[in-house]
Amino acid sequence: MESLLYVLVGIVATGVAAQWLASRMRFPALLLLLLAGLFLGPVARHFELPIAIDPQTIFGDLLRPLVSLSVAVVLFEGGMSLKFAEARRHGGAVWRLIVSGLVVGFIATTLAAVYIANLSWATAATLGAILVVTGPTVILPMLRAARISLRPATMLKWEGIVNDPFGAILALLVLELAIAFASGGEGDANALGVIFRFAWTAAVSAVIGYLAALGLGKALDRGMIVENLKSPVILASVLVVFVLCEAIHHEMGLLAVTVMGLVLANVENHSVEDIRHFKEQITTLLVSTLFIVLASNLRIEVLEQLVGTKLVLIGVILFLIRPLVAFIGLTGTGVSKNEMLFVGWIAPRGVVAAAVAASFGPKLARAGYDDGPLLVPIVFGVILFTVLFHGLSIRPLAQRLGLAAKEGRGILIVGASTWVVALARALEKAGASVVIADTRFRRVSRARQEGVEVHFADVMSEEVTMDLPMERVSWVFGATEDDNYNALTCLRFARELGREAVFQLTPSGTDSAKADMSGRTPWGEAGTFRAITSRYWKGNTFKVTQLKEEFDIEDFRVKNPDAIAMFYVKDERLHLVSPTAEPPVGSHLVYLS
Repeated sequence: MESLLYVLVGIVATGVAAQWLASRMRFPALLLLLLAGLFLGPVARHFELPIAIDPQTIFGDLLRPLVSLSVAVVLFEGGMSLKFAEARRHGGAVWRLIVSGLVVGFIATTLAAVYIANLSWATAATLGAILVVTGPTVILPMLRAARISLRPATMLKWEGIVNDPFGAILALLVLELAIAFASGGEGDANALGVIFRFAWTAAVSAVIGYLAALGLGKALDRGMIVENLKSPVILASVLVVFVLCEAIHHEMGLLAVTVMGLVLANVENHSVEDIRHFKEQITTLLVSTLFIVLASNLRIEVLEQLVGTKLVLIGVILFLIRPLVAFIGLTGTGVSKNEMLFVGWIAPRGVVAAAVAASFGPKLARAGYDDGPLLVPIVFGVILFTVLFHGLSIRPLAQRLGLAAKEGRGILIVGASTWVVALARALEKAGASVVIADTRFRRVSRARQEGVEVHFADVMSEEVTMDLPMERVSWVFGATEDDNYNALTCLRFARELGREAVFQLTPSGTDSAKADMSGRTPWGEAGTFRAITSRYWKGNTFKVTQLKEEFDIEDFRVKNPDAIAMFYVKDERLHLVSPTAEPPVGSHLVYLS
């Protein structure tokens, strides 16, 4: 019991530590998790290190249900991130990529496995179906870290989440057809029965997920669930729906919970933002744990099978089949060449592919297919190489293709009053990237005439990320004359960017309660809308100066005692001036004086 406790805590702590270290190093977290799992598992066991773990021995029969339930929660959270408005906005590109991944990816991988790796048709088709799955457990963290522009990020997100359950179901269909044909003379009749049963159970599972989401949505709207029970009730409902549909047919639970999350995210008249935030945190913890557990469960002898034609097959999947899927799916959709190149490279596999392969390989072997055990090493090889190559290359490739923001340079200023436009021009002069948003057309029009990038948009709209270039934004500044709107703006973007990256003008007559519900106010009483507006109309202007050894921030303050030092740009990164962040020598200081 004590050893199990130590192992559980060790796995969780290692996973969270890897996530934290990756965030500090700007490194793909999933790569660190995979390497940690391989080190704690097969490597440590091979060298008989005391820190070695063997999940199969530790968890026993509990390992598979724990993995299945965790995957269900991950897929539900992924479904909750899908908005139909996103798919509609990008026309047929999203749906064509999804269909191309399912059809072209499946057929091409199957043929490659047969003719390159000499796998049987049954094992090759099962492999092709499993590798249709790209997976939210991998692609979503990569997209968040790399800050990709909206259209390619939307396509990859939808493909990963939608294809996950369909890939697992397709793999199960292929597996059961293979078993049916292996049974002998009644194979054709059995195959027809398998197909009919699949169509029926898939429809039933989708309906169950849909009805469960509608029921939860109505319960939330009518206040039938108290606030502190919303997340637990939804989490329990997801697990119940998953198990119920798994009882109907294996792998149908994945379809049901994905539909459930998708419907709940798009039902009108109720807010799921707090619930979504909770689910994201749970998913981060689950993904960290799952990757370490599944990677540590591998055996050295399994990894040793990744030689010869198996490695060639993995290379073909990465460098030929994925680009083919993107080319066929996106040609004629209006997607740019750079976006097509990017989508044609990024397709990492994750937890669902690993879990399905670990389950189906032994079943193929028991059905008489001698190459069934090769399923696990090939799938884990694809996972390893895609996480490695795609994780390390996604940010540099996106930057080279012009699909990623330059980190730390972008600021979204909400409000387009005259002095805000002047501030934006000063920030651009200092080297920062500035985007302004306002709901008043006259102000927007005037700002455009000044040559500033400005959008006619309400940042409180759910669809704001589809109208604003948020991939270029690292800071949000609430600068309207409405203090409450500024506070809501900060709350709106704090979840996405972090509370340290959202700030606002100092509210007039604020109290501690209101301060708790607002963004940071870095300039005190001098930073109210009225104070800055008054100074601006009295002749103060926004200026830029470079701090040097002979003229540092202290010298600046002596020479300009009444100036408000607001921002500074150093090494192409925008920073907010505060008592804990003094502008260093060599930076460009933006101030009002």
